[in-house]
Amino acid sequence: MNIRINCARNLGPLPHFWNSTGFSPGELLLTADMRQQLTYVASIPYGGLAFVRPHFLLELVGLDGLATGIPSYDWSRLDTALDVIIGNGTTLIFELMGNPSGAFSDFRDDRQLHAWRDLVSALARHCIDRYGQAEVAGWYFESWNEPDGRGWWQQWPDDVVSFCNYYDACSEGLRAVDSRLRLGGPGTCITMSPLFQDFLAHCDTGMNYFTGEAGVRLDFISVHEKGMRASKEDLNPRTMALLEREIRAIEHIRRRHPRLAATPFMNNECDPQVGWGDFHTWHARPYYAAIVCKIINQHLVGLIDDLACPYVLLSSDNGFIGRWGNRTLLARFGPAQPFDDGQSHHKAALLPGAAIPAQPFEMIKKPILNVMAALSLLGDRRCAADGAGDISSAIGVIATRRGHDQIAILVYHSRDQIAASGSERIHLTLEHLPFEQAMLAHYRIEDGRSDPYAIWEEAGGLPEPGPSLYAAMRDAQELALLAPLREVAIEDCSLALDFDLPLPGVSLILLSARPAEAPGCVDDVRLARYTGLHGEAQTMVSWQGLPSRAIRTYEVLRAEQPDGPFVRVNAPDLICTAFLDIRAANAPSGFYRVRGVDFWGRRGPASEMAS
Repeated sequence: MNIRINCARNLGPLPHFWNSTGFSPGELLLTADMRQQLTYVASIPYGGLAFVRPHFLLELVGLDGLATGIPSYDWSRLDTALDVIIGNGTTLIFELMGNPSGAFSDFRDDRQLHAWRDLVSALARHCIDRYGQAEVAGWYFESWNEPDGRGWWQQWPDDVVSFCNYYDACSEGLRAVDSRLRLGGPGTCITMSPLFQDFLAHCDTGMNYFTGEAGVRLDFISVHEKGMRASKEDLNPRTMALLEREIRAIEHIRRRHPRLAATPFMNNECDPQVGWGDFHTWHARPYYAAIVCKIINQHLVGLIDDLACPYVLLSSDNGFIGRWGNRTLLARFGPAQPFDDGQSHHKAALLPGAAIPAQPFEMIKKPILNVMAALSLLGDRRCAADGAGDISSAIGVIATRRGHDQIAILVYHSRDQIAASGSERIHLTLEHLPFEQAMLAHYRIEDGRSDPYAIWEEAGGLPEPGPSLYAAMRDAQELALLAPLREVAIEDCSLALDFDLPLPGVSLILLSARPAEAPGCVDDVRLARYTGLHGEAQTMVSWQGLPSRAIRTYEVLRAEQPDGPFVRVNAPDLICTAFLDIRAANAPSGFYRVRGVDFWGRRGPASEMAS
């Protein structure tokens, strides 16, 4: 296949609208498992997974005195959970979902509606006091998750009046604190459900329960559309059908509610198949990584380009804790944790009090996490690309640039058929390049590369791996180069590259001009301690990423004494900003520094020491 990229033809900006994940329940944030997973999520470069969307956060709020009209709130468990998200530098999508202390039962009851409004106001004030107005203003507040599905409230999905009353209470509660706080919804899961249509009509021309005014503010519209229904079988996803269902919703809005046509739109559970907990081995393999790239490109071309849709966010709902076959970003090994059932049924499996038993565990990255790292390396402007076919084709390309310093081309090979295999010869021609010499980095996700599952399977698929197998999987879990870095001369502003791209597979090609300076100094090195399944002392080292777009790797340096010597401990190169250092159970804790190394081997200064 011949693909031609015109690097001088600017198709406009490329917002990285796919940078979100979600999970259930919010109480998972009180566990060590999720704290480690959120560190990995936040380590994706340049905010590659910037938004986090948990369910049932309000179940973490204690509420007393509602009947007296003088309620008191206990925010302590919620604070602990939100500190994990905010402390990692990620941004919250706050579903106003949950029933604090079981206090609410009827959203047709005027007293309860006013109490819910006051709860939302108190929540907003508390969050602003704790995290600052600028932080909270960057959040998306969203209505209850999937109210048209198997509703947690008994009156939903049939009682649309109750849902709209609840939404009005959320809106007025936030507005009383800061009118700039964003609220939207309805996060529905049934295409064009009656609740979805009635909710839009309510926001457009209906009466606000609290003010009596016509219309209720709607700062964004959210839906959930996926590629295939839930099944224990490996049903083939239908990515174009997913897109077409979103188009139906967008066309309905434009036809019936033109006032809302410019409202930002999102699919914040956009997955190949319903059912995060159903075991499908392809969740662990490059197939999942490649099909997510295909879904992103279909939305980029089919909705943003062709429909001029104000599309602001596409989220893969894959932030759960699970094993290889679950729809998760990492595979967890170890004893069952207390929320397995709660996750499966999308409702909180509440524990008494704040204490959650600590369980040893191991976490291994999947290719889906690697592909989010690859996507984060794309530029901020799009270039014209020809030759890859339309958005239903197996081969697709996202061509980008960042100023005059870097070209980033992502090519994926993905069919909806799970069992499909093969390979395609790609002849890639890049024209009108903005530099005369560049470093070429070609990253690849394919079976056996950036693919720790292949290591585990080759070792016999052991349910309880030993330390050496965990080490081998971790050596294979980072985004890997297909070939060594090489410097290339650009003749007549053009460059031709030939490579085979297997099915499934993803290639990311970076061409970078040499920066004038070496990488800067790494800041904010943090340490978190864990104990592995075999008693090892584990130290999670994380840090703030450098702004340079020419980082080949970060080097994590450890010393026994504060004055050194400091030795690199990460065997694979790291473009992400977290590394789990593993030592013998009785080893001293050690001292750590981190430094960046660019594509030309220039090392920046080491960070301040952390211990």
